[in-house]
Amino acid sequence: MKENDIVTLKKTRVQYENSGLYQNVNGIVLKKLPYNKCLVLFLNDKIAGDWAVVEVDDCDLKKENVDLPMAFIKELRNSNKLNDNDIIKKCKFRSLEFKECDYVELLVEDEKYSKFGIHKGERGVIAIDSAVDNSILVDFSGVDANGNFYGDCIAVKLEDLKLVEE
Repeated sequence: MKENDIVTLKKTRVQYENSGLYQNVNGIVLKKLPYNKCLVLFLNDKIAGDWAVVEVDDCDLKKENVDLPMAFIKELRNSNKLNDNDIIKKCKFRSLEFKECDYVELLVEDEKYSKFGIHKGERGVIAIDSAVDNSILVDFSGVDANGNFYGDCIAVKLEDLKLVEE
């Protein structure tokens, strides 16, 4: 492996799992380390925008047959983001506490939800088990006693939801 390689984690170990990593997660080699190790920036495919920087054994990685575009490599190397200790020190994925088909309750009254007719205390179902921009898709639709369809399927901030038992 070398810097800027796109890699896939082909083998998990306890120390990787402690960082929230799982088999087949993708990443970018940031730095080649001594003793056949690499510092890899892994990208969380369950929560878009989340990452973890983890030291991994070369033998646990598979190099993908694609290369990062040179413009991306230059941007990555020239940006101060990689030199920011907070970026490099983030060594664990956030965990997504909701999964598809979980029942949830809306915890807040907010115009961004009420404009869809959805209010605090209403219950919905998680539509897909991945989040984007700290939001997840929730189905608040149903059919009333008269057979009329109501509600909507909308993106809701993770912190505005709680898991409920049905």
